[in-house]
Amino acid sequence: MRVTFVLPAYFAHPIGGYRIVYGYANFLAARGHAITIVFPRGLADHQRSASVVEIVKGRLWANKIRLRHRPLVDWQRIDLRINLLLVPRLNSKSVPPGDAIVATSWHTAGPVMDLPVLHGEKYYLIQHYETWAGPKSEVDATWRLPMRLIVISEWLYELGLSLGARRLRYIPNAIDHYRFKLLKPPAARSPHIVSLYHTAAFKGVADARDVLARLHVRHPDISVTMFGTPTRGAEIPDWVRYYENPSQETLARDIYNEGTVYLSASLTEGWALPSAEAMACGCAFVGTDSGGCRDYAKEGITALLSPPGDRDALLRNLCRIVEDRRLAVRIQESGTLCIQQFTWERSGTMLEEYLAEQSLRNPPLGPAELSV
Repeated sequence: MRVTFVLPAYFAHPIGGYRIVYGYANFLAARGHAITIVFPRGLADHQRSASVVEIVKGRLWANKIRLRHRPLVDWQRIDLRINLLLVPRLNSKSVPPGDAIVATSWHTAGPVMDLPVLHGEKYYLIQHYETWAGPKSEVDATWRLPMRLIVISEWLYELGLSLGARRLRYIPNAIDHYRFKLLKPPAARSPHIVSLYHTAAFKGVADARDVLARLHVRHPDISVTMFGTPTRGAEIPDWVRYYENPSQETLARDIYNEGTVYLSASLTEGWALPSAEAMACGCAFVGTDSGGCRDYAKEGITALLSPPGDRDALLRNLCRIVEDRRLAVRIQESGTLCIQQFTWERSGTMLEEYLAEQSLRNPPLGPAELSV
C-alpha cells in the first residue's frame, strides 16, 4: 500500500504523538509499504500551522544548515525508505497519490478530508481529545467527519460514541520494548521518584511539584528526577535532578531504570506514553485517573490512582508506595507484566489490517467498530 501520514507541523524536538506516528510509519515501511510523512507549513488560510522558520524564530540560516547536514528527525530512528516531505501547503499538489491518507490531529482532519480521492481512503488517528488545542465545537466537528477514525484508548472510543462518531476503530498505542525494558533489577534500586516536566497546563505539573515538595519534607532522603523538552524552569527545586530533552536511550537507562516510582499528575491524557514506558522499565506507577492510562493502569493492581487535581489523594498514594515495600513490589511487578502486551507487532498489525480493508470503501454508516 501507499500510505501518507499528515502531521500538523514540523517540530525538531520529541513529541509523544509524533513518536507514535513515526512508529507506525517504521512498522509499515518494514512490511514493504510505501510510506510518506508530510509536514505542512500551512493547512488552510484560516488555520496556519507553525513552520520550520517560525519555530526557530529567526534562526533560518542555522536551521537550513541543520536540515542540510542532519536528518530531519534526529531524535528517533526513521526507516530510510520513508519519504519525509516539508511542504508549504497541504493540497493535492504537495501530497502524493496513494491508497490511504491519515490525519493525525484535529488541525489536519479537515484539510485531509478536502483532498481528492486520488490520495486514498481517508483516516483520522485521534490521540487525544484536543480541546486544549482548539475550540471545542471545531474539535468535536472533526470527530463527525465521514472518515475512518482510529482512537488510541478505550476512553477515547467511548467519547467518540458520545460525540456521534460512526466509523470508529480502537487500536491501542504501543511502546518500544527493545528500548524500554528492565536493565536494572527494581530490587537493586534506591527509593527514587521520576516525573515529567511540561509547560502544558493539562499535564498537571504544578500539582506534581506540590506533591513532590510535600513528600520531600516528609522523606528528604528520597531522590527525585524530572525530565522534559523545555529548559529547566525556575520553579523546579534545587533538590530535583533535571534532564533537559534526554535521548530515548538516556530516558530508558538513566531515568526510568534508576527510578522506583513514576509520578504523573495529568488532568487528562490520550494514552500517556511516559508512565507506560516507565512501567516497562520497572517503575511502580502512581498517578491520576487521566483517562488514557486506564488501558494499562488498574487501580490497586497495576497502579495507584487518584482523581485529577486532588493533590492530597495523590500525596497519600505516593506516601503509601514509598513507605510500604510489599505494596510497591506488587504494583511494580503487575504493572511491568501488564505493559508487555502493548507491542508494535500487535498495534502495527492492527493498523495495517485496517488500512488494507479496501472492500470497505464507502460502506453505509453502521455501528461503531471496536477492535482490541
